Formats: sequence, C-alpha cells, structure tokens
Amino acid sequence: MKEIKSFPFKMDAINDAGEFCGYASTFGSIDLGGDVVEKGAYKKTLIESNGRFPILDHHDPTRQIGWNVEAYEDERGLFVRGLLDLNVTTARERHSLMKMAQSIGGRTGLSIGFRVIKEEADPRRPEIRRLKEVQLMEYSVVTFPMNQQAGIISVKSKEEMIGQFLKNAVGMDSQQTRLAIRNLKSLLATKNEPGKAHSWTKGADYQNTRMLRQSLRQLLNTVKEA
Repeated sequence: MKEIKSFPFKMDAINDAGEFCGYASTFGSIDLGGDVVEKGAYKKTLIESNGRFPILDHHDPTRQIGWNVEAYEDERGLFVRGLLDLNVTTARERHSLMKMAQSIGGRTGLSIGFRVIKEEADPRRPEIRRLKEVQLMEYSVVTFPMNQQAGIISVKSKEEMIGQFLKNAVGMDSQQTRLAIRNLKSLLATKNEPGKAHSWTKGADYQNTRMLRQSLRQLLNTVKEA
C-alpha cells in the first residue's frame, strides 16, 4: 500500500533552471501522522533507484513535473536534489510559486509517496510508529505540508553547489564553508594593478596564485547556474 507524507520547504535561494535541493524527510522527529523515520530507512531504496525518482504535482502520476537526480542520507535526514522540467506547463507554474514563496517568506510543501517495508511501535509510546525501512516511489510539490522540520535548502546557485560539495566531500562545517567561499570570491576578484604589486608578484608564488585563480574560474564555469 502506498502512503503519503508531506513536509514544508523553506527556500533560501532560487534560480531559473528549475534545480532545487533540501530535505525530503528528517530523522527522529514525530510528524503530524504520528510517525518517526529512523536513520537508514532509505538506504536500500536509494541503492536500488540510484536516487532517481519522479517528481509529481500533488501525487498525480499523470502530472510529472521533473526528476530527482541525487539523494542520500546524512545525520539530519534524506537529502534530495531535484530538477523541474520547465518545458512542462505545471512545472513552470510550480517553479513560479516556489520563487514567490521565497520572496515573501512563505512555505512550499513537499510530499513523499512510499511503501513501508519495516515498522515497529515505539516501546514507550505505542501510538507512535517507527519506520525502519521504506521504499520511496516518488515525491510531489504540494500545498499543505505535514512534517514541520524538512525543507528546501536552496534552488541552487553556483556558490551553494560549491558549498554543498565542501560540506559533503571535504567535511567542512557551515562556518568553514562560508569562510572558504568568501576567500575564494576574494581570490577570484583580485587584480594585480600596476604600482600595487607586492614583492612576490614576480616570483613562483605569483605564478602559483595565478594558476589557482584560473583553475577556480574554470571550476565555477563548469558549475551550471541553477
């Protein structure tokens, strides 16, 4: 039997390419349906699907508006990266509403469609269901969310895509990531103006810095603006 759970999305950024990311589900919190999703519940379904899930409008299988292209579990919950197909009229409408929600400080809802594979009653509160394993089938953009802790982190910009890489692949925390991006932007903006060059500008350090700057520009250019 297919079940549905909805979550609020709080958007911090949005762009015109239709890409967004955020938490489709959070671990350890009791949602309005009395369920708690436990860490590891999505592990098998992520391996089997490789993170590819259809994105629907209000769970209507005849109204697909995009595809999820990346998904993984971390300490907080199920992180997803989705891409709306802006060639589809409904997807364009949903994208426009996401941007409006961001501009006015509103909440965009996300709802997952899934099957419960393994569940247990909470030993202290039997009315609470602990979801041990679920099969994720799709997720939808919806009007009214259920879980109050999940949300969109961004609908991605270049800086946020690099920041997500620094967090996930390098292991930086949020403060370190912000500092790294600020330093990278400062380095890329540096201009060697006549009369302002330091003593090292004619030596190997200058050449290394110039090569690093060029490499960073190439990296930025390969990241699609979302």
